[in-house]
Order: sequence, then C-alpha cells, then structure tokens
Amino acid sequence: MDSRLALLDQLRNTERRAAISRVASVIAHLIGTPLHVIAGRAALIRSNPDSAVENSRRIEEQVERLALRIRNLIGYLTSPEPEAEPRSVPELVKEALSLYEPIAAHSAIELKCLGQPPEGAVEGNAAMVVLTSLFSLAVRVAPQNGTVTLSFQPSDSTMVFVLSVPGFPVPIAPIDRLDPPESVERTRAEHLQVLSVCHAIARRGGGRLDVVAQGAFTEIRFECPCGTA
Repeated sequence: MDSRLALLDQLRNTERRAAISRVASVIAHLIGTPLHVIAGRAALIRSNPDSAVENSRRIEEQVERLALRIRNLIGYLTSPEPEAEPRSVPELVKEALSLYEPIAAHSAIELKCLGQPPEGAVEGNAAMVVLTSLFSLAVRVAPQNGTVTLSFQPSDSTMVFVLSVPGFPVPIAPIDRLDPPESVERTRAEHLQVLSVCHAIARRGGGRLDVVAQGAFTEIRFECPCGTA
C-alpha cells in the first residue's frame, strides 16, 4: 500500500509538471508571432519614420489581437470556484496524515504531528489541497531519515498550520506571484511553483502562505480563516 500511495503522489507531481509545461507551450505559441510582428514594425518605424502611421496601425492591430487571445485563454483555463465545504481541523489533519505518513515512510522520512489538532473548522477543499501539496513537497525535499513536523497556532479567527521541513532552502523569489529570478535551478523552480500555487489558493480563501528560515529547518506557515466546527 505504501508503494501505491507513493506512486499516486509521483503521478500527481508528474501531472502538475505536464500541465504547467502545456500552459507554458500554449502561451509561447500565442504570443510568439504577434510579438515578432510588433518588434518588426517598431524596427521599420525606427529605420523609416515616414512609415510610422501605417506601422503603428499594424502594431495596434497586433496588440488588440494579442489581448483578445490572452483573454480567451484566461477564460478557457479559469475553472469555476468549488462550493465551500467546511471541515473540522482534526478530521482534516487526520485524513491528510493518513495519506502522506505512508508516503513519507516509503521515502525513509518521518511525518509527525506535534500535539492534538485544535478544534475549529476551515474550508475543507482548499485546506486539503494546500496541506497535501505541502506534505508532498516536504517529503520530496527532506533528507532520508529526517523528520517533518506539523504543528498548529490557532486563534479566534484563524488557523495556522506550521510545517517544519529540514533541508528545505527558502525561495529567493517571491511566492506571491510566479515571477522567477533570472537564474534558478529547475528543482527549485518546481518548489517555487508549488508554493506559489498554494499561496494563491490560500489567499483566494482569505489566508496566506509564508516561508521562513528557522536554523536547520524551514517553516512553511499556512494561515486560513477558522470558525467553529
């Protein structure tokens, strides 16, 4: 069973990478030709100012065409919001751990919960996606025989899940947008992608995601609104 769950997690990550690659390919194809035409027309204006009116018109056409194609792509890729499904924090954590403790053990990593999950309710779909995505990332990053811990910092209105991951480098690029640095290793780029998506999901639900260095560990703090169960 552990190997099957590990395979499912691997397939989940492979599917994510394939989806990102496909979107990147579509964007490259969508903007490539219009940008090439715009650059060419701008060069003609620079070399022959008398052609500015006609070439400016062609540039404007390409910009309008590009804007329309981008709006269509955004509409095509934007999924409807799922209905809210409040779930108790103890139930959510129990289910997430039951999925990823065997996967962690298969990779010789201990995934441990510190203390009992506090009472309260969070939006179940978003919280489960973020939590399991962070577990998956932590298991892939932590060294063998390392320990990844989950702890909690509840308040009256929010719940903060704190994941402590050994050996995880803090991203050098901001995670609140997919704006990668000029040079980044592909492995770290994938880490940034996961964190950026999790941050977007958390923010959409009124929460946030932060990554903070704490000595030999890195804390990934997932904060989300919390109510009564």
